[in-house]
This record gives sequence, C-alpha cells and structure tokens, in this order.
Amino acid sequence: MVKLGDLVTIKGGGTPSKKVEAYWNGGIPWASVKDLKSRELYATEDSITQLGVEKSATNVIPRGTIIVPTRMALGKVAITGCEMAINQDLKAIFINDAQVIDRDYFARFLESKANYIESEGKGATVKGITLEFLRDIDVPLPPLEEQKRIAAILDKADAIRRKRKQAIQLADDFLRAVFLDMFGDPVTNPKGWDECVLKDIADVRSGVTKGKKVPEGQGISLPYMRVANVQDGYLDLSSIQDITVTKKDAEKCKLIRGDILLTEGGDPDKLGRGHVWNDEIENCIHQNHIFSVRIKNTSAVRAEFLSAVISSQRGKRYFLKVGKQTTGIATINKTVLSEFCPFIPPIDMQDKYLKIVTKVAAMKNSTGDMKLELFGSLSQKAFSGQL
Repeated sequence: MVKLGDLVTIKGGGTPSKKVEAYWNGGIPWASVKDLKSRELYATEDSITQLGVEKSATNVIPRGTIIVPTRMALGKVAITGCEMAINQDLKAIFINDAQVIDRDYFARFLESKANYIESEGKGATVKGITLEFLRDIDVPLPPLEEQKRIAAILDKADAIRRKRKQAIQLADDFLRAVFLDMFGDPVTNPKGWDECVLKDIADVRSGVTKGKKVPEGQGISLPYMRVANVQDGYLDLSSIQDITVTKKDAEKCKLIRGDILLTEGGDPDKLGRGHVWNDEIENCIHQNHIFSVRIKNTSAVRAEFLSAVISSQRGKRYFLKVGKQTTGIATINKTVLSEFCPFIPPIDMQDKYLKIVTKVAAMKNSTGDMKLELFGSLSQKAFSGQL
C-alpha cells in the first residue's frame, strides 16, 4: 500500500472572469463538474481563449489525463479525450512514474473508491474534499504487469456494462415509441381517451414518518421503502433498511401487489418517479416521502399502465406545474397527486401494451453477460487481491 500523494502530482484549475468577454468562447475546451457525464471527456459546455488561460488560475491539461472533482460530484473519475482547461473544482492527476503505476489501473482504482470519497465529503450544502485527504488515500500497488491485467479485465467488464446500458436505453426508447403509437401524445391525448381524476380511481396513501416515537413494547420492526429505493421505472432493492413502527402504522402502510410507489420530491425532472410494487419483499411498508397509489377497480385499470401514464410527459409536466420548488428540489403533496388526471383507454388496449412491456422487460433482463451491479463487486475484488 502506497499513499496516493507519493505516486502522482496533482494540479488544480481556475475560472477566468465572467465579466471579460475576451476570455470566453475561444478554442480551448474548459471543463467543470457539469461536464463529467461519462468516463471519457471529449467535449465541454464552455470554452475559453488563450488570453483567458493566461489571465486566470486555470491550467491546460493534456489528452489522456485523469481528472477528479474535489467539490460536488465527489467520486466521479474522467479521462480527458483532448487537451482542455479545468476549473477550480476539478483536479488533474499526473502519474509520476509509469513504470511504478499504470494510469488505467490507477483510474479504475479511483472509481472503486467512489463511495468512500463521496462519504468523506464535508460541507453544509456543497460537499468537498481536501487535497490532503486525496493524497492520504492508500493505493494497493501490485507489480506493473498485474496492474495492467487488472485494468484490462475491468475494461472488458465495463465495455459489457456499457453495451448492456445501451441495450436497455434502446428498449426504453422502443417502449416510448410503442406508447405514442398506440395512445398518442400523453400530454394532449389526441385520440380522446377517457380522462379521470386519480382520486376517483385509486386511493393515494402517505407512509410512516421516520423517527416517530413508538411506545415501549408496542413496536414491530419491518423493512420499508425509502426514496433511494424508488427510482424512475424500477425499484433499487440493493439496500433495504428496517424501521420500528406501531402495529397500526404497520397495517396502514403495508404494501400489496399492484401498489404504485411514487416519490414525494427530488430533482424537478424526476418528480413523481415510481414503479409498481410486486411483493418483492415480505411485510414491507413505505415511509412518508413515498406515496402508494392503490387502484380501486383493477378490472378497469392496470397498475402498470397507470404507472406508465404517471411517468410519461403528461405526469412530469403536471408535477412540475403544481410542485413546490426550492433550491433545485421540487416536492408534491398528497392533494396535488390525487388531482392528477390520467387518461384510461379500454382494458384490452392496456393489456395489449403491457404484453409488449413484459416481452421487452424479459429481453432487458437477458441482455449482456453481466448484471450492471456486478461491476462494482468485481472492482472491489480486483483491488483487494481477489481477482
């Protein structure tokens, strides 16, 4: 194990004054945290001039350099695909001796430490790490050939993971196209499907409040759904926590097959994200930041179809319109959710669409040779000498 600071040289960046037009919109890409959308960084939203470089603290970084953020987006790692400048929230990492540590191995190691780096961020609103913290990270240092072997294995695994993500994205795009073809634009409802108010066809329920005091001897411990578990179109069940509640709350908030789980708040573009519960966990309940929508007449409305309408542009635009927004976070309450107006086509049309959804879901589950979540496990094994 060798300290990171003994293996690399770290160089920071800066921002030219926004008040001087001559510093901006030049031929030099200028990277900030918002550009870290993929592992390889080829393009940036902003660019600066040579004068902007000379008149600021930024540095122009060569192609093939590892960069990491030390403020916001902690844990991300990128490699520059071209020569570019960086701002003060990014740090460029240069290998001191390529005969001691391989660049690709080192980049994969940093990726494996993403959760740790993120958890160590300090700050009331915006989390950051210090250069001292970064330099003090212990790096496992096997022989160079072993480093290259590990990097090659992880590169291949990552390529499989990316292909799987692309296949899943294509499948999702296909389903959106099928939905539009069968039912028309969900916002304008051009085919004139019957519309109704959500509270007329379903019961909207809030969950149990976390931290609520339970009289001694009257509580029971149950697994529960948190905001982190309910994603846009799927449930993330990789980390399930328990909560102690009264028997009354346990009964009131118990989930049953067919409940649609929806989040109360989050990023504005993800308001009302959710998925249908299919009894994945026995005796599971949900917290108060998750709504459950329980259909009253399942012979007229299918939960999976209603969930698709809610997550369509029809639902997203409605939630953005009625949601309360503060500092980049938006929330909805039970009342406004209950007033949402979905359209409900005939049941045979719903079932026809859901048959296609089922086939596509089966394809998505079988695509690729590796589950997406297994890459992290493989990475952890690689840097603990188990690969």
